[in-house]
Amino acid sequence: MFLDLTKYKCPITFVKAKIALEKLKNKDTLVIKINEGEDLNNMPESLKEIGFKIIKKKRLEKNIAEITIMHIN
Repeated sequence: MFLDLTKYKCPITFVKAKIALEKLKNKDTLVIKINEGEDLNNMPESLKEIGFKIIKKKRLEKNIAEITIMHIN
C-alpha cells in the first residue's frame, strides 16, 4: 500500500498514516511519502509507540522522504 502525505502537516500526517496502517495485516507494509522536517522526525517514533516498525527510510528529493512501515502485531 502507498500513501502520499506531502500535502499535509503534522498531526494530520500521523492520523492519515494510522488509519491506513489499521487496514494492514501482520507483516504487510505501507510506504509513505512524507515531508522532511517535523513530519518525518515525529512519525517514526509515534508509529513505534503503537506497534509498527520502520523498515526503510530514504530521501527521494529535497525535503521529501519515503518511509516503509511494517505491521508487526
